[in-house]
Amino acid sequence: MFLQYLRAYGSMIAATAYYGGRAFARYVVLGKPRMASGDEVTSQWSSLCMRGARVRVVVRNRERLETGSGKVLVSNHRSWFDIFALSVLLKRRFGFVGKQELSRVPLLGTVWQRVGHIAIDRSNRAAAIASMERSVAILRDGWTIVLFPEGTRSRDGQVARFKKGAVVMAINSQVPLLPVSICGSGRVMRKGDWRVRQGEIRIAIGEPISTEGLTVGSRHELAERCRSEVVRLLEEERGRECPR
Repeated sequence: MFLQYLRAYGSMIAATAYYGGRAFARYVVLGKPRMASGDEVTSQWSSLCMRGARVRVVVRNRERLETGSGKVLVSNHRSWFDIFALSVLLKRRFGFVGKQELSRVPLLGTVWQRVGHIAIDRSNRAAAIASMERSVAILRDGWTIVLFPEGTRSRDGQVARFKKGAVVMAINSQVPLLPVSICGSGRVMRKGDWRVRQGEIRIAIGEPISTEGLTVGSRHELAERCRSEVVRLLEEERGRECPR
């Protein structure tokens, strides 16, 4: 097991140093446009982390991603490896929405935003609105925005109530919501546990949920519909003996 941990953390450190350094030079020092290939940097970084940890991704209904139009992807959240797995799957034209605290991590936080990911400051209404407006512009340009609507990683694998931000973002952009379940990442690395185990992460992609013609008044019903679909997909994967 020690060699597994050494491989996993060695790969993460090497990937972060290499791709983080490249991104810092490109987007901070040289001032390249924020969205220029930043998604590819994230995907390549994640791919190296996954290979080093000996974690593979299996995807069901991959074709539902291939719409070419903007969408808000909503998923359950169990592990940091959810981010790696989705980055490897999406590869291009995607960005994550995260808490403002991520942007405050020295160097890494700056790079994280510069490559195209979005920080939401819930304590600052004006800043939160500006971030949402930027998200809408990106979605209308055909990008996939990824959110974990539970707001935090689950310790026991149960899917908590979804917050409404993802739904409001999709409604304001008039783009579909794409429910996705991630199974197996909790075994790879649990919340509060530093150990990284090799294994398999299964991603199941649901049918897109249209927001065309809807208003924010539908946000509660739509958030529950998204959560119900994620739970259904997750239970199907667990029925295929996917570990919690």
